[in-house]
This record gives sequence, C-alpha cells and structure tokens, in this order.
Amino acid sequence: MIYEKGIDLSIFEPYKINCESCTGLCCVALFFSKSDGFPKDKKAGIACKNLQPDYKCKLYSQLSKHGLKGCMAYDCFGAGQYITRYIKDFPNWRTISPKEAEQIFNSFLVVMRVHQTLWYLSQCLILQLPQPEKEKAKLLIDEGNMLIDISLERLAVLDTQPFCEKSNNYLKHICTIFKSYFSNSSKVSCNNYIGKNMKQKNLTGKDFSMSLLIAANLEQANLYGANFLGSDTRDTNICNTDLSQCLFLTQIQINSANGNNKTVLPPYLQKPKTWDVT
Repeated sequence: MIYEKGIDLSIFEPYKINCESCTGLCCVALFFSKSDGFPKDKKAGIACKNLQPDYKCKLYSQLSKHGLKGCMAYDCFGAGQYITRYIKDFPNWRTISPKEAEQIFNSFLVVMRVHQTLWYLSQCLILQLPQPEKEKAKLLIDEGNMLIDISLERLAVLDTQPFCEKSNNYLKHICTIFKSYFSNSSKVSCNNYIGKNMKQKNLTGKDFSMSLLIAANLEQANLYGANFLGSDTRDTNICNTDLSQCLFLTQIQINSANGNNKTVLPPYLQKPKTWDVT
C-alpha cells in the first residue's frame, strides 16, 4: 500500500474549495480564455459576465451543458474562502476601487500558491514514509501556514518563492524515494504523452510528474505508485481505472480528466458531478 491505513482526511479540508464561503474571487481575479473552456476572453480583475451580486454563478448548474470545461475544472485550493475572511464589507466587484481590488486579488493568488504547496505536503503525511520524512513535511506545513497568517496588506506583497522552492526540493526528494521502490519504473525521461494510448498498460511506479497527458488514454492501466505531481490531465481518459494508490493527485487534475463511476480515486478526492455515474 502507498498510503497509511486509517488516514485523517481532515488535514486536507483547509485546501479544499468552498464556493459557498467565497465572494467569487476566481471569477474576477483571474484571466479567462474562451479557448480554455471559459465563457469568454476576460482580463484579470474584471468580473465574469455570469457572476451575480450574491457572488454565485448564473450558469453554475449548467456548466457542462454550455461546455465550460475551464470553469468545471478550476480549483483554488481553498484560497477563495481564506481571503474572503479578511473582507469585512463585501465588495461590489464592478464598482470597487482598483487599489483595493488589486490588494485582494494579489492576496488571493499568493494564498492559492501556498495552499497548493500545502496540499502536496499534506499528502506526504499519509504516505508510507519513514517518520523523519513526515516530520520534515509537518515542519514545512507549519511554516507555510504561519507564512500566510498575516494581514491582507502584507499578503498582497508576500514573496512565496523561498518557501515554495524549499517545499519543491522536499517533494522532489519524496518522488525519488518512491521511484526507487519500483525497479520496473521507466528510466527514460519523457514529459509528452499527448494523445498517447496507454490503455491496460503496466505503468506501476511510472513518473508522470510535470508531464503533458492531454487526451492520453489511461483506461484500465495499472497505475499503482504512479506519480502525477504537476501533470496536465486535461481530457485524460481515466474511465474504469484505479488511481487509489497514485501519488500527488489534485482535485483540479481529476476535474480536468474524463472518468466514470468505475474510476477509483484516493479517499481525499471526489468524483466530479459531471462524470457519468450511471
């Protein structure tokens, strides 16, 4: 088993998206491109045309019908609700002053970056790893949480690079440890699997980190111990596939892929409502 038994899934809660507790930050702060499955091309800092005054999306229940794959896949790692806690007087995104908006949006992007890193570090706590490695992960998680526990003014200009670099070096180390567990893992470096058919292949311990898996076919492949750290899984076919023992998967990767009711996920991830679960 890749993961420990009886794992505490509550460690992931702070880094899970909660739109009900957010003020639609992702619908305003980010740049959108229609070609990437968003309603239309939109500049960062401009509210999406479908964002309502109550911060709900007018098309939320019909995203699949309208082919808005970008909206369906997006995940802020809990940054939206984190920043919303700072906002005492909820803003009207169409009239708010540019200076105030910039501070909020910059803070949102900073927290999203740190929360994504904390998500990966939290996965290390539930992996079958030596205790000293888990202690390193705990220290980094504490450091990351302390880093962003500051005022909105300071968050907006926070330099996250040192923390992210330190964490990335640790994660690379963990990836190396797990790769050494699988003698049949690929020794050839490759990061382009766009459209590749790997159906029913034995991909035990495969290192897909930072790889392009766009429209690749992984249906019924053996992915025990496969590493998906930072891989692009847009339209990847994972129907009828067991991913329960894969490394470093995120919800946004799952949301971007094509699965079904027979796709098996790690317990800290959820099947998208848009998947065919009949």
